[in-house]
Amino acid sequence: GYPDGIEKIFLEEEACWRNKSPYRIGIWRVLSQAATKPEDKKIWTEKIIQAFLDENGPDRIHAAESLAKLHISPFTQNPEITERALASPVTSLSLYTRWSASFSSSDSKDSVLNFFFQIVTSINENTASRKLAAYVIRQLGGLSEEEWLVLAQSALLEPDESEVKINLINAAVITANKKIAPPDLYQQVFDVLLKYKNVEKKAIRIEIANGLAEKGELEDLPILITFLREEKLLGNENDAADISSFAAYAILKMGVRERLEKPLCN
Repeated sequence: GYPDGIEKIFLEEEACWRNKSPYRIGIWRVLSQAATKPEDKKIWTEKIIQAFLDENGPDRIHAAESLAKLHISPFTQNPEITERALASPVTSLSLYTRWSASFSSSDSKDSVLNFFFQIVTSINENTASRKLAAYVIRQLGGLSEEEWLVLAQSALLEPDESEVKINLINAAVITANKKIAPPDLYQQVFDVLLKYKNVEKKAIRIEIANGLAEKGELEDLPILITFLREEKLLGNENDAADISSFAAYAILKMGVRERLEKPLCN
């Protein structure tokens, strides 16, 4: 919600890192979102498309994910290459491509949502696939009341030692709305998410920050401020920097959502 200066900053990043894979994909995605003219936007989206279409390229997985986030279906660019990516033995490439392909039509989106829903609620799927499916469901949204109830119950019943439990919990939190989520059940799911707040693990703290970005209230700000000011996490400064950036995003998103006129923290 604060776009001023973003394009200039990322143009400078692009000049320095246009050959750095896969970092450049994120730069191009931001520039495509920051561009105000259609012709400028096309310059950056075309770079991402070409990165995906290059079957020997180094950043196809990130390109497939970025196309999905930009709501661009690769089927419109090259159906043959897209089909091969969907059949790829590389799970992340296959699943991200399926997500981006959901934007081919409204029917495609419904079928793809159902595809990922089946993965995330199946205990027979591997952890990596379920985590990615939970992430995609958060992005797609549009669950029916019955689907949300199944997701919420699946998340609560997932064993505490399961690596995917917080991903399921967070997906249930983010996809909930007043039309489909009974208040008591939603609060139960949200409370489980916050139980993880003291776990010093990057992936878990990022999940919490993402959940609070979408559904957090002012009373949850101390959690995000703690994450924001984190100087070290298990001795890994890069992890701390990542957590701080997600926390900063969540605080800003919360501020936009709450329409506050004063700073949320000093």
